[in-house]
Amino acid sequence: MSRPPILLSTTLVILSACQPGSATESSGSSDSSTASDSTASESTTTTTTTVADGTADDTAGGTGPTGPCPLEGMFLPCTDDGSEGVAYCDEIDGVLMWGPCVVSPVCELGENLMGCQSCGLVEGVPAVTGSPTCQCEGEDGLPVCEQTECVQRWDYSCGSCQSFTGGTCFSYDQGCSQPWLGCALDSPCPRVWAQSGDTFDQLATLEDEAAAQCVLTSLRDGVPGTYRILWGEMGDGGWVQSYVYSGGDGTVVTEWTVDCPGCQNFGRIGRTGVLPLQPATWFDDCLADPTAETLIQCTVGFLQYEPEQPPPEGYVHPFTTGECDSLDALCP
Repeated sequence: MSRPPILLSTTLVILSACQPGSATESSGSSDSSTASDSTASESTTTTTTTVADGTADDTAGGTGPTGPCPLEGMFLPCTDDGSEGVAYCDEIDGVLMWGPCVVSPVCELGENLMGCQSCGLVEGVPAVTGSPTCQCEGEDGLPVCEQTECVQRWDYSCGSCQSFTGGTCFSYDQGCSQPWLGCALDSPCPRVWAQSGDTFDQLATLEDEAAAQCVLTSLRDGVPGTYRILWGEMGDGGWVQSYVYSGGDGTVVTEWTVDCPGCQNFGRIGRTGVLPLQPATWFDDCLADPTAETLIQCTVGFLQYEPEQPPPEGYVHPFTTGECDSLDALCP
């Protein structure tokens, strides 16, 4: 069986000093090589100490390294009942230790396998992990993730999974169901979409300025419904889409997601508790000078932004006070 190249290491050099033909066998040579033999003898003394501390084993019909090891993934030759094999350094019970002598591994480390399978060490032994169809073990019916902060976000990722035996990518990673409200309320206004201008990371224009005025007027006047506010460019890297749910009582609940066509194995969502709205005079000031810049500042809250990225930590829309009355984020 072909073997992977052995890592160069101090341990390997030391072990080679103990093999037949090494300096230890020259101790009986002529006096003319006394100085050389003396140096070799000192090296052998050090090596023998290392071996005694756990790098060579003649027990159980084989030879090879045992005990603690210095580097995960390192490997050295060994024998088991006369058959040549390889011993690997791996984390075993929380400690880097040499694993058993593996004569016939089921796979080679780094080998390209079918689907989402890979060859990795398990207790020091090469083993195939993952699914040939990229299906991951998930679970249905998990409880909804608990809201513990006024402004909360969840970043999730599910690696190479392409399907699940149950649940979704979010629940697979988070261990709870996605806390998305998706309130089924009518939308009194068209969506507000803030876009970049000449500078890619600067919001400068609106798809429809009248839509932004409608949102600000309706929130001020207590019109219930769902209000959609977007910002960014609609590309594979994604844009932010925010939903504002109002019951017409002077408070709102908001949630956002990065709508990302190119994000197949990860995502980001955020949600708030119940947020009071700013006083009516705040909305009046925004509507008094309804330029694109003013309307973006009053709906999104900033002009400078990071394209294809989620909102800043702790983000809330500027038309709210930013302090929750309650964490019970429910549909109005």
